[in-house]
Amino acid sequence: MAIINWTEEYSVGVKELDHQHQNLIAIINRMYALYKDNKFAKTEAEPLFKELFDYADYHFGTEEHYFQIYNYPTKDEHTDIHNQYRTKMQGFKDRYDAAPSPEILFEISNFLNEWWIWHINNTDREYTKYFNANGLV
Repeated sequence: MAIINWTEEYSVGVKELDHQHQNLIAIINRMYALYKDNKFAKTEAEPLFKELFDYADYHFGTEEHYFQIYNYPTKDEHTDIHNQYRTKMQGFKDRYDAAPSPEILFEISNFLNEWWIWHINNTDREYTKYFNANGLV
């Protein structure tokens, strides 16, 4: 069962970034599946946490690279939002490490669902025209 189903309404008009968003959603759905299946032991969740952290960093790095090479006007603000996400996720991970529970996995899944859908549909969508105008499609 998925917490997020990718649809074209989530497209930011850049194939590479859409593909990365789809991969992030797949990881988020696997995290949610752990909660739904009541699998919250560290041995089950730890690899997904690592994958989620690593892939989010990879994705943010891709966006931030394009911010630099195209001199995106709100690159600093957008990068700050990425850093706020990293801090929030690290806080969740610290809480999970201290006391793994289905409640924390549920809270994380809800946060990921809300944050990524909001981020894609709002913050990321702001760069579509700018990136497209610079040849990134």
